[in-house]
Amino acid sequence: MNPKDDFRLFLTMEFSPRLPANLIRLSRVFVFEPPSGVRASLQRSFTQILSSERTDKPPIERCRLHFLLAFLHAIVLERLRYAPVGWSKKYEFSDADQVCGRDTIDAWLDSVSQGGKATNVSPDKIPWDAIQTVLTDAIYGGRIDNEFDLMILQSFIKQLFL
Repeated sequence: MNPKDDFRLFLTMEFSPRLPANLIRLSRVFVFEPPSGVRASLQRSFTQILSSERTDKPPIERCRLHFLLAFLHAIVLERLRYAPVGWSKKYEFSDADQVCGRDTIDAWLDSVSQGGKATNVSPDKIPWDAIQTVLTDAIYGGRIDNEFDLMILQSFIKQLFL
């Protein structure tokens, strides 16, 4: 075998006892863990939100809904630390879920506020049911396969996005 110097292999995996120890020793290992605690998760979410200018776009309710989504995301991630008590198993929630949720909220708010031209939107005009359904069934609930965990997620979303 004549390996090439510029050959690189990227693997993504969970740690497993069946994984050869020599492979780990010869590799560069990057471990990503979500921040510990709701406060740290919220701070991390706010640094991502503040770096984007779309939170400051009208209507003013956009910022409030982004905060609610950041709080939901922090709760969902924090419950992962306490599996099987928090969730029945470890689900693969990531920051991509929050970004997708923010995109969904922005799309619904833009449709209600004439493309973001209105400075305020009445809470009665915000499509709460649609936001709840998309967050519950597709974005966060799409990974959940346990009925009890799905009920917990639904209760969080219904309490926050009321």
